[in-house]
Amino acid sequence: MNILIIVSAIICIFALVATILVGIKPHEENYGKTTKKRLTRLTVIYFVTFVPALIFVFIYFGMK
Repeated sequence: MNILIIVSAIICIFALVATILVGIKPHEENYGKTTKKRLTRLTVIYFVTFVPALIFVFIYFGMK
């Protein structure tokens, strides 16, 4: 069970970093103009899902 939680956290962190890197260094000239809202929305989604998941993991292990 612990290994699955660790692997899941690593995947989430990798996906978040990859998303931010794509947003910072896009390959298209107009990328920043067309996708700023999308990048913001996606970052918020990651934050809203990852932070509570991390808190719940600590609560789970704290009560165990």
